[in-house]
Amino acid sequence: LFRSPKSFSYDRRCFDDMMQLFFFQVACLLGSVASLKDSIVRRESHASGGWNFCAGQWEECTCSGRVRWGNQKTWKVIEPPADGSMLTVKCNINDLEDVLPGDSGKHCQCQGQMQGKQLMAAQRASRVDPEHALLAQEMSDSDKLATNGSEWTFCASQWMDCQCESNVRWGKGKVWKVLNAPKDGSIATVACSVQKLGDPIPGEDGKHCQCLVKKGSKFQKQLNPMLLTEELADSTGSKIVASCEIFEAAKDKTLADKAQWEAVEPFCSQKWEDAAKEDPALVAGSRRMSLSSMQKLMRARVDARFVKTYESLVNEDGWLPRAFVNYYAGAPGSKHSNMTEQLIRSVHMFSSAPIVVLHLGSRTPDSWTAERFPRLVLMHAAPMEPDAHRSFNFNKIRSFLLSRALSGVELDSDQFVAPGVDYMFNMTEAEITKETPLPVSPVHFFSFTVKETPTNVWWHRFCPDPPKCSPHTMRWSHAHPTWTFWSLPFLGRWMRRHFRDEELPAHTQGLLKLGALKVADIPEDEDMLNVGTWEENGKKQWCKYDNDYHEFADMLRWNPKLGSKTFTGDIMADTKFYPDGAAKSFFTAHNCKDPAATEKMLDEIESRYKKGLYPPSTITFKGQFWSSGAELRKAHPELPCIF
Repeated sequence: LFRSPKSFSYDRRCFDDMMQLFFFQVACLLGSVASLKDSIVRRESHASGGWNFCAGQWEECTCSGRVRWGNQKTWKVIEPPADGSMLTVKCNINDLEDVLPGDSGKHCQCQGQMQGKQLMAAQRASRVDPEHALLAQEMSDSDKLATNGSEWTFCASQWMDCQCESNVRWGKGKVWKVLNAPKDGSIATVACSVQKLGDPIPGEDGKHCQCLVKKGSKFQKQLNPMLLTEELADSTGSKIVASCEIFEAAKDKTLADKAQWEAVEPFCSQKWEDAAKEDPALVAGSRRMSLSSMQKLMRARVDARFVKTYESLVNEDGWLPRAFVNYYAGAPGSKHSNMTEQLIRSVHMFSSAPIVVLHLGSRTPDSWTAERFPRLVLMHAAPMEPDAHRSFNFNKIRSFLLSRALSGVELDSDQFVAPGVDYMFNMTEAEITKETPLPVSPVHFFSFTVKETPTNVWWHRFCPDPPKCSPHTMRWSHAHPTWTFWSLPFLGRWMRRHFRDEELPAHTQGLLKLGALKVADIPEDEDMLNVGTWEENGKKQWCKYDNDYHEFADMLRWNPKLGSKTFTGDIMADTKFYPDGAAKSFFTAHNCKDPAATEKMLDEIESRYKKGLYPPSTITFKGQFWSSGAELRKAHPELPCIF
C-alpha cells in the first residue's frame, strides 16, 4: 500500500486517501465499522426528492430523516436511527470521511425535518455568494428578457456547471433568480447550486439553470442539438439515430430490434398506454411521467463531428457489435467533463472497442474530435424535464437503450479502463443469453444487508424473515453492469415501472408474505438494478472488476520476479453469500475523482504495461494472480461470483 514505482509520484492528498482506504478496510476486516454507531453510511450519487441544505463543513446537522455528506454528485448517506429519533451528524472529514478530497464545498443535506439551528443554516445558504463573478438580482418575470432574437435554453441541472455568454437564470417555473451577462462578452461558468446561487424554491429538486441564447448565434449552434429545434439541430450536421419512430420501424428486423421494441414500447406507444389502462398490473401512480415526456427521452443524435465514426462502426442493421457506454453532463473544463475525457482516453489506450458517450448537458469540449478519439461516438440526448423528479443517474438506463449495443459494458465518468478489459465483453456474451438475459453487475465491496440498512424501503419485500431474508437472492451489486441485447426488455421494464410510478403488489412466497413496493420510492439506479434482479430471481454476479483506483498501486508495484504473488486483498466476506470473500480483477478503476491524478496513473500503467512490468493477468484471489477465470474457478469452485 505504501510503496509506489519511482516514476509515479503520489501527492500528499493521494497518500492521505490511501491511508483512509487502508484503515477503512482494516476496520471492515475487524468487523468494527461503528464510528457512526448504528447509522450505516453508503456512497451514492445525487438522488432526487426532498434534499435540503442542513449544515456546512465543520458544522452539525440534526435531521429527522436521512443525512448525506458531500457535494454535487458524490455523496455519503447516513441512515437515521431505527427508533425514529433525530439524527445528529458532525459534518466534517474526521467523522464522515473525505468523499471529495480538495473540494471546499462539501456540506450536509437533510431528507426530512430540521431543527431551528439547521433551518437558520439553510436560510444562510439561500443567500447568493458575494464573490460570485455575476451580479444576482431577484426577478419575478425573467421571461421579459427573452425577445424575438433570443430564448431561454436549458443549461445545467442542480449541482452542475452552466456555461453561457449571456444572462443565466436559476430556479424553476415562474420563480427565477437572474444573473447578468459578463460585461466583457466572455463565456461565464456558473455553479448551479444553492451554495452559490441561493435557494429560490426550498425543497424543490427540479431547480436548474437556463441560458439566454441568441438565436442563430455561433454559441447556439455549439449547444447540445437535442436542446434545439429539429430544423436547427439538422443544420448542425448531427444525425438522429434513436427515436420511437426508428425503433418501431425496425421492430421486426432482427432479434435485437425485437428486444429493443419490447423495452421501449411503453415509452413510445399510445396504443400500449391505452392497453395498460385496462390492466390492473400496470396501474400508473400519481408520480408518473407523461407519455409525451417519455417519448422525448427516447431520442438521441450523434454529434456532427462523429457521424462518420458512427457509420463506420455500426453493422448493417444500425447496431454496434460491442461498446462501452457512458453518460454525463458537465460544462467543458469542468471536473465531470475532464473525468469523462480521461475515461475516453483510457478506452483508446487499453481497448479495441468503441465508447459511446451520451451527453445530457448543454455543451461538450471542442477538443473532442474524431481525429483525437477515433473510437468515440458522442451522442446527445435531452435531459429529463425538471418535473420528472428522478435522479440524474436513471439516465444510465437510458444510455443502454439509446446506444444500441449488442453487448455493452457500462462505465461511469469517474472510472477508467485498464489492460485486459476487453475480456469483459467475452464474458458478457458468454453469460448473458436468451436463457439467462438479466444484466450482470460486479459484487459490491460492502454488503448493504437489512441489518446494515434497515430503513431501506425494499426490505419489507425481500426480507420478511430476518435474518434469513429468503427472497434476497444475491449480495448487493455495484451499478456498473454489462448487458447484451437480450437484457434490454429487463432494463426497459424496470425503468418503465419507475417512470410510470407502478407498484409491485404484495404476494406470498410459500409461507412468507412479501410486502408491496412502489417502484418510484427506489431512489437510485443502483438500488433499482439490485431490486429488479432480486425480484426476477437473478443470481449471476461478476467478481469485483471495478476497484478503487488507489488499489491500482498494487498493480504498479508488480514486477516479473513476484510471479503470481500479490498483496491485493479480497472483497470482504459476508455470512450469507460470500463467507470466504470475493475475487477481484483490475479491468476498470472506480472513484477517479481527480482528473490530473487519473492522467498520471494512466500514463504510468501504459508505460509499465509496454515494458512488461504490469501483471499479465489482474485477476486476484487469496494473495495470488490467476491467469484466467477458468483457472480461478477450477481452484475455487465454491466462489459465487464469476470471471
